Amino acid sequence: MTIDYNWCSLKISNDNMYALICLYHNTSEEKSVISEQMILDLLTSHNIVRGVNRIAILSLLDHMEYGQFLCVAQGTPATKGTDGYYEYHKEMQDMKQKPVINADGTADYKNSLSLAIISENELIATYIPPTEGKEGFDIFGNILPALGRGKDCPALRGHGIYSDEDRIHFYARHSGHIVMDGSSVNIEKLYRISGDLDIEVGNVRFDGDVEIGGDVRSGFEIDATGDVFIHGHVGGCVIKSGKNITINKGIQGRGVCRIEAAENIVCKYVESCSLSAGKNIYADSILNASVVAKEQVLVTTKNGNVIGCEVYGMAGVVVKEAGNEIGTPTLLRAGLPRSDYERVGELKKLIYEADQKVEAFNQHLKTLENRDDSTAKDTRMKIMRAKIVLSSAKKEYLEELEPLKERIAVDSKNSFIQITGVVHNDVRINIGMSPYVVYEPIKEITYRVVGGQIVGLSNEEDAALHKND
Repeated sequence: MTIDYNWCSLKISNDNMYALICLYHNTSEEKSVISEQMILDLLTSHNIVRGVNRIAILSLLDHMEYGQFLCVAQGTPATKGTDGYYEYHKEMQDMKQKPVINADGTADYKNSLSLAIISENELIATYIPPTEGKEGFDIFGNILPALGRGKDCPALRGHGIYSDEDRIHFYARHSGHIVMDGSSVNIEKLYRISGDLDIEVGNVRFDGDVEIGGDVRSGFEIDATGDVFIHGHVGGCVIKSGKNITINKGIQGRGVCRIEAAENIVCKYVESCSLSAGKNIYADSILNASVVAKEQVLVTTKNGNVIGCEVYGMAGVVVKEAGNEIGTPTLLRAGLPRSDYERVGELKKLIYEADQKVEAFNQHLKTLENRDDSTAKDTRMKIMRAKIVLSSAKKEYLEELEPLKERIAVDSKNSFIQITGVVHNDVRINIGMSPYVVYEPIKEITYRVVGGQIVGLSNEEDAALHKND
């Protein structure tokens, strides 16, 4: 609707939400009488009482823009409430960060992967409930009803998460990798890479299990608190696990590969690398490598050969074939580490020295028996304090020594090296502190320490002697 006057036109929108004014140019005398109050009175005469924009009116008068409509009153539309939504407090997807520039100017792409990880009981998301809609009004002051409340979101779903009673705050039930699956949020204890671990992925550090669907390329690292599963090969890399490491194929370590597991390591061939396990190591073959297990090393498959390396299983070593016909240096070790034996010697020496000092102090005290001067009293007091310190130290040495001696005694009895196939000449055998060298090939033999020396028994004889162990 448009209403014309001799000095302006007033236009009102069909929905009564806008009022616009267009000024007309007449005489300069008429121009001077157009004022803010004239426009306000005009609006009031038409019952336009809400949303009047006095700044727009003053701008219109200041510029006197004739022939153009300018909005001078505007209503406020009614609104619908906002829908409920989740505010996430963690990165919900893995991110590939910009590479770090090293001091030499090279770019480090290996550590650019930032995993979406979360700790146990950490807040994942907060639900922001929907709001109510707001009333509006038109320029005549008529109230416009609110358009309703926003929609609720369904409760956050997924495994590895929990919420408070009001289902407002959602937390991680355990540490892990955040995986968004549609509208679900899952906290996975397993971080899975479908292909190779290479430059596209970078190094992996994860609080949980890690699974690699392909190979682990040379130069990359895995550091996991849980199990590590590798379906392919392993190159010159570093792998650490808080539990077990399983490699379905083999390790070609190029002399730089280092693999450490708090529990077991299982793989096929092992070549040119170092392995360390808190429990057992199982392999098909070991070549030119350093292998240490706190329990046993077992290389007993059809191709179970150990050549050109040092294999150390503290509880025992079982291999099918050790060394080769050309005498490639190969060492098989079992028993407690040399450092334990050396510590026994150190403790015995410390105990002996403490006894010698106490004896010397006692002799000195005898020389002071008949003296009662202040110097003698002071010397006796110092000697008694020194004897107390030595006595305390000796007690600590004995408390460490006795269980260590017991472990060595048990270890000497139980540690063994067993050959299920053939052991070749020049293979060295060490059990505890006892050394032995194989001078000619021999089949199916078990080495143990008897009377402080290594002896070899046929596997059948050894099994009969230790069937109740």
